[in-house]
This record gives sequence, C-alpha cells and structure tokens, in this order.
Amino acid sequence: MTSPYKRMTVTVEAVEPGKLRGQRIVRAKSRRVRVEFDLIEDLVNVESGDKIVLEFHKEKPRSMDKYIFCGQGYMASKPEDEFTIFSIWGLIFRFEPNIGLEPEVKYYLCIRRA
Repeated sequence: MTSPYKRMTVTVEAVEPGKLRGQRIVRAKSRRVRVEFDLIEDLVNVESGDKIVLEFHKEKPRSMDKYIFCGQGYMASKPEDEFTIFSIWGLIFRFEPNIGLEPEVKYYLCIRRA
C-alpha cells in the first residue's frame, strides 16, 4: 500500500446548500488547517460533527475500498499563496494556510471517515 503524500484529519463544522442543485458546501477544520470544499450530495455524504481524513497521494491508492471518495486533480493556486486551491473535476477545495502541494503534479485526493 502506498502511503499518502499528505494527510490531515478535520472535523466538519458545517454543511450548507450550494447554489446548484445537489451541491453542498462543506466547512471543516483541524488545529492546523481550515478547508472548504464543494460536495455533490449523491457522491459523498458527510454531516456536521463528522471527522474525516483527507489524503493526498501521488499515485492511485491500491485499496480504494476504505475511501468514501477519491478523485484525481491538480493544485489551482500559486505555491507562494497563503492558501491552496485544489480542483478535482471542477470540485474546488480551498485550504488555509497553504498545505505545500507541488505545482503541475497530479494528485489523488481521497476522503475517508476517521
């Protein structure tokens, strides 16, 4: 099994409806990082209070069964920004502070329950 390039455990603070049908906006945080991301409710179901683990992999994880979501994407911000924007198929994840991803590298972002 490949180990993640980066891993963080966050607690979901809020899940709110987005402007598009089926879209929800998730806000979560840990002691070190805040993350806000789009969610399609038919794809992933998380609720306020859930603890989730976000893992970045440079290679596709061998065992996908443990994840509730896994998608491939790229960093969409500049390395010197104070935040990181990561995009998977148009789903946007915004991390504060910058989490140190490498530009132009394809990552798999996988989510599992803690």
